[in-house]
Amino acid sequence: MQKDTDNSDTSLSLLERAKQHDPAAWGRLVQLYSPLIFYWARRAGLTEERSADIVQEVWASVTSALSRFERDHLHGTFRGWLWTIARNKVRDLLRRDSSQALAAGGTEARLLLESLPELEPVEGNDAADHTLLRRALELVEHDFEPHTWQAFWLMTVEEMPAAHVAEKLGIASNAVHQARFRVLRRLREELAGLVKL
Repeated sequence: MQKDTDNSDTSLSLLERAKQHDPAAWGRLVQLYSPLIFYWARRAGLTEERSADIVQEVWASVTSALSRFERDHLHGTFRGWLWTIARNKVRDLLRRDSSQALAAGGTEARLLLESLPELEPVEGNDAADHTLLRRALELVEHDFEPHTWQAFWLMTVEEMPAAHVAEKLGIASNAVHQARFRVLRRLREELAGLVKL
């Protein structure tokens, strides 16, 4: 992919490309959301090993069902859909644990099962949102020349005024604004339906 240019690869969102079985899109989707799925599993009280297993199980389910996912006001967001799958996988695991009479932690597993919320917990979502956005930025950074990325980063993330960024980088203020616009546009295109920007 050429840097700092629009092309047909960016005309479809990451989600749409993944639905069309684009391996690169799948890889990016997994990179973006696996830490969040792992976080949900750990929050449900699972060990690191079991949380990693849940991540794998969720992606196996997503692989077979993504083509049927439609984001709209009735079906919700991709993240909400992913939460539902993750919650169900955790519930399945905890049910298996609680049904094994001699298994250590059977009662504990039952209590964890009963405590899983139907909807993604709102508490802690800021940290999860921040993680997703940071991962999204890592995914698109390589699509831009270093000076474009630096102008975007200084103005948007570090909240430096455009005039200061322009002076620091030795470019026009208008170029700083254009860099910011191009990166944000790319993020919106790539992550349409996945992350609110």
